[in-house]
Amino acid sequence: MSRYSIANQGDGTDMHLIKDSLFGIVRGPLYGHLGAKADVFMPQVHQLGAHLVRLFLFWSQLEPERDHFVWDALDTLLAQLEPHDEVWITLNASSLWASRHATNFQPPSPARDPDEYQRFVTALVSHCQGRISYWQCENEPTNPLLWEGTAQEYAQHLKIFSQAVKQVDPTARVILAGAVDNFHIPADAEHPDAQTEQAFFDHLLRESAAYFDIFDLHAYGELYAIPANILAVRQKMLALGYKKPIVIGEYNGPSFFNFAENLPIMQRLFESIYANPHRDTLAQAIQSEAIAELYAQMADLPPQAQMFMEGCSPELEQKRQRINCRELVIRSVLALSAGVCKLFCWNLANEKVDPHNMMHLLFDKYKLVDYEKGIFKQPYPAAETFRRMVHILAGLEHIQRIEVPEQPDIYLFAVQRKERSPLLISWERRDAFSGEDEPPTPFTWPWPASRAQAIDVFGNELPLKLQAGSLYLSLSATPVFIAAQDESEQ
Repeated sequence: MSRYSIANQGDGTDMHLIKDSLFGIVRGPLYGHLGAKADVFMPQVHQLGAHLVRLFLFWSQLEPERDHFVWDALDTLLAQLEPHDEVWITLNASSLWASRHATNFQPPSPARDPDEYQRFVTALVSHCQGRISYWQCENEPTNPLLWEGTAQEYAQHLKIFSQAVKQVDPTARVILAGAVDNFHIPADAEHPDAQTEQAFFDHLLRESAAYFDIFDLHAYGELYAIPANILAVRQKMLALGYKKPIVIGEYNGPSFFNFAENLPIMQRLFESIYANPHRDTLAQAIQSEAIAELYAQMADLPPQAQMFMEGCSPELEQKRQRINCRELVIRSVLALSAGVCKLFCWNLANEKVDPHNMMHLLFDKYKLVDYEKGIFKQPYPAAETFRRMVHILAGLEHIQRIEVPEQPDIYLFAVQRKERSPLLISWERRDAFSGEDEPPTPFTWPWPASRAQAIDVFGNELPLKLQAGSLYLSLSATPVFIAAQDESEQ
């Protein structure tokens, strides 16, 4: 049996982190920048049961010229916050005049003058007057599209950022730039990406411990490796003599990369892009051409790839949505059982753009709500699943995985919630794509209560039987919430 108690984990900062909210939502990669609308979106976040939000801002957006501050997007955000809302801002040091690589979007890079960067961060945090709970310095710095610099340069960049934030708002928490979830992979020559990622963050964990409060891990990768990744990060910190809370700053699933059938497709796509001699000057055009060629071959691609593409069959779209709902809950439960303090789902909504774009292919279908020209439209099935999960796990105090030796593919978790009945969450580990087609598996578990209700992630109530102190039901790839009281949402 693996066991984890949220209330007892950490170095004293965890209770500050938990408050009343475990689940948050990322607004999206752009807010009030490059044509994206600075909209009022917190009502949609609240409708999904969340009071936590993460969004991105850019130096070029807030200070396009020295001493010329444009606070419109930030003020629109601040004006819509309610007393219980918490905000996490990821700040990108992208600037046309102040950063080493002149850009108003990506990739950010170190400031040409560190004093200018410190002055800017000080002005930004001061403008927020203590209303931002969490500040993050950049995002996924091992991705060359998201940080143009070394680990050593990022460490110095973080130091300036952290000192400026803390000087203005000592209660704010500084979050280390997001890490990709491959810490469970051996960092050797056979796994160069993991080697690069781990070396980068090993340096930061060793040299920058004084300048961050929270570690941010992104959970898009291998589903059942989530606990191992969290444990690996925690062990790295403990080996250095400290421990800090871990949050999941981005997560969702399924990922295009999670299916073996899709890996050759992605390899050919990257080869096509990088083989072009003009890739540095015509990057977007070359990428669009490669994705357009992929769409031309869509009918011949495996269904695991087609379901991520615009215009796939309704059957594949619905299948991907079902997988999405399952993985949203499974990833959340696995991460919580491994001790994370907060999770932020990627993402609320995206503007409709040309689908011939790599990020659109990989991430667009993660959106919870349809959105166009500043207007929120129909929520997707994952939005309802998210809302249901937040409702059922409200008041969570303790979660533990219970191993079922005679049925090793059964994942069973016992949950304790403040002033609510005990809860079980269970599913059977199966293939993400085809597992739903397998017959249900009978399952029996001790159940002392006189009644029980089982609701799956789609909101369906499942038949069950209580007899002689035991619970009898059938399990599948779809997680089920089992409680002794009515879990219907009010």
